[in-house]
Amino acid sequence: MRRIALQIDDPDLLDHVSTMLAGEPDRIALDPREPDVVIADHLHACAEGVIIVLEEPSNALEILEAGASGVLPRNATVSDLLLAIDAVLHGFAILPRAVQWPDSTPHQPSPSLRNHVLTARELEVLRLLAEGASNKLIARTLGISFHTAKFHVASIAAKLDATGRTDAVAQAVRLGLIML
Repeated sequence: MRRIALQIDDPDLLDHVSTMLAGEPDRIALDPREPDVVIADHLHACAEGVIIVLEEPSNALEILEAGASGVLPRNATVSDLLLAIDAVLHGFAILPRAVQWPDSTPHQPSPSLRNHVLTARELEVLRLLAEGASNKLIARTLGISFHTAKFHVASIAAKLDATGRTDAVAQAVRLGLIML
């Protein structure tokens, strides 16, 4: 059971997120006193701990570099939130699918941060890998090209320091990112 605190100022977003999470009583308990994860609509100046910020993807890298553990779009689904919560609790940083690491910008994250980020799309691919899906099936399921699926698998393996797809699944299980 994950304890979640909501620090969301936008009343519509607060209602939406709390309704989604209330639908997961076996996995989530809303507990503002001692949360495992805080879900917020902006990064508070004095924020500490594991924080997922619901914000526009254009601000995601800055928010992550400012101390957030993850950034998801404001319209994230409950499955996106649950995956992100599990991932950040195991030390991974989460970014929206739309965010691409820039090749060179003044705000480029440090190499150590860059190497430990699994995107939401990579988490989807990881889940399909755990089900034994081939690159071709991953591509078809997610509506992406075979080459993009192959790239995601290689990226996941590199980020998890795995020797291949089977080892990537094993590493993900050890880290608690997925359950078999």
